[in-house]
Amino acid sequence: MRLKTIILLLFTVFFISPRAFSNNNNIIRIEVMGSIPVSIDTKKPDDMAVEDAFRKAIAKAVETIVPQGGLDTFTLILDDKIYSNAGRYILNYRILSKEIMEDEISAAEGGVVIYNVSIEADIAVDLLIKDLTFAGIVHEGETKTFAITILNLRNYKGFELFRNNILKAKGVKSIHYNSFIRDKIEMTVETSGGSQALKQEIMTMYIKDWKIEAAVASGWFSADRIEVRFSPVEGQVKQ
Repeated sequence: MRLKTIILLLFTVFFISPRAFSNNNNIIRIEVMGSIPVSIDTKKPDDMAVEDAFRKAIAKAVETIVPQGGLDTFTLILDDKIYSNAGRYILNYRILSKEIMEDEISAAEGGVVIYNVSIEADIAVDLLIKDLTFAGIVHEGETKTFAITILNLRNYKGFELFRNNILKAKGVKSIHYNSFIRDKIEMTVETSGGSQALKQEIMTMYIKDWKIEAAVASGWFSADRIEVRFSPVEGQVKQ
């Protein structure tokens, strides 16, 4: 169905959730869009769209925690115990944009009008894992394996520091090396946390003279892979 944008407003306002927590040892930042159909009877579309965005953000976070194949098994429990109270896990959020969209057929002629709100939300992973464990969806001590690809890091001291930081990251049990070639190192990490949480920890690491960028690549039939790209700070060249 083709849609056309009627109104698009950009926002940079930052909202602090009334359920903010003091313990933020483990946070995932996720960007999602919440949507609701709009009619004359729709009350508070902003609030309803944000609530939908909260649910979608928590669903994304759950995907990084629950073992593959487990989501379909626990659909009803997740809806009842987790998604129904999604705001509980939102530490803070900011609205990125709002838009109203409609079909090529106008609303007056029976077309559907959709109200969208895009948000960026910080999610309390520790609390989410605690509730998932209590609900029997995940089990304490359960580990997952992620592949990590390291690009452009030629300095061995820098690699040693990165490896040691990975070993200190929350939930990491062990690391294994797969291959070492110029400008590309492949390794796997066993961790009790999710790929997004580990990516966030990598992004906060400090290695002198290097800028670190990280992204999670998800496949339909494979485990998540974290790609970490190093680039010299201020044009420095590393050999």
